[in-house]
Amino acid sequence: MNNRKLKVGVVGLTVGASHVKDYANSDTVKEIVLCDVDELRLKEIGDKYNISKKYTDFNKMLKEENLDAISLAVPNFLHMRLSIRAMEAGVHVLCEKPMARNAAEGRQMLEAAQKHNKKLMINFNQRFQHECQTLKSVIDESKLGDIYYVRTQWQRRRGVPWWYPLASGKEQCGGGAIIDLGVHVLDRAMWFCGHPDPEWVLANTFCKVSKDEAARRGIQNFELEDMGVAMFRMTNGLMLELEASWASNRENEVITTRIYGSKGGAVLQTVVGDSKSTGNKVFLEIDGEVHDIPLEHIRISKMPNIRQAFLDAIVNDEEVPCTPQQGLKITQMLDMVYLSAENNTPVKFE
Repeated sequence: MNNRKLKVGVVGLTVGASHVKDYANSDTVKEIVLCDVDELRLKEIGDKYNISKKYTDFNKMLKEENLDAISLAVPNFLHMRLSIRAMEAGVHVLCEKPMARNAAEGRQMLEAAQKHNKKLMINFNQRFQHECQTLKSVIDESKLGDIYYVRTQWQRRRGVPWWYPLASGKEQCGGGAIIDLGVHVLDRAMWFCGHPDPEWVLANTFCKVSKDEAARRGIQNFELEDMGVAMFRMTNGLMLELEASWASNRENEVITTRIYGSKGGAVLQTVVGDSKSTGNKVFLEIDGEVHDIPLEHIRISKMPNIRQAFLDAIVNDEEVPCTPQQGLKITQMLDMVYLSAENNTPVKFE
């Protein structure tokens, strides 16, 4: 076992607070350095974890600290710029999702990782949830057979992130509910299915519920989608349906992925805010009958959290589990969704 200890930076301490917590609890980390433009937030997190090295200037931190790795938990428009700067400085990068605002930016990040021989991992944290790991183990054992249809969704009743820079949301974030929430459930669905190549998509986006609320909050020209839907056809014939909403007229907020295979099926379903209302099951045909098997009845080895998996890949010089190639494919698919919606037509994958 490699006992190398790493010096790790965390940039962006709102979303990045969970990164700091994981690094503080890791035996692989010898020192943590913090960076945020908010000095009060810097002090709060620094005091909580007894971290003395704190910066408000990203470039100064890179220059003065000999970092091994860095977590970037910053707004989407900074992902490409800061990732490339860090890798140019010889630092491995864990970048929050989505990889970038668009595929052109994501491709530059991948090229920089290859050029500078640095690890670039995308923070697709849902893959590391226990129920997702358990279902993936079932799929990898071929118990579901040939997967031919997947429906994956994250639907909120009311949950627009009003703290986002929504007045310039397309420029700052790249989009709305699809790139914010849809990226999570799209990635986990693609991961379950082995990352098939998309052939075409038919999609649409809507802003039907949130415009009036945005106006009341003084946000003019609110153009981000509060809901988006897409149907992908993959080159292997698999169909994948994606739904995501910040706001929709429904009973509750749900995160669901349903899988149909030739030998069995599966569902992951969480009603947000109701810990008792979960429905994580596989449906397996045994002796001609379909049996419902709760995922909690299937035992697997405990997996590291996503930040530890990133650190392990560095110290063991292994491929990161959430690769930039996978992140780029997801970003390309999101681009296809927006293009199809804009053009009111199916879009082929190039």
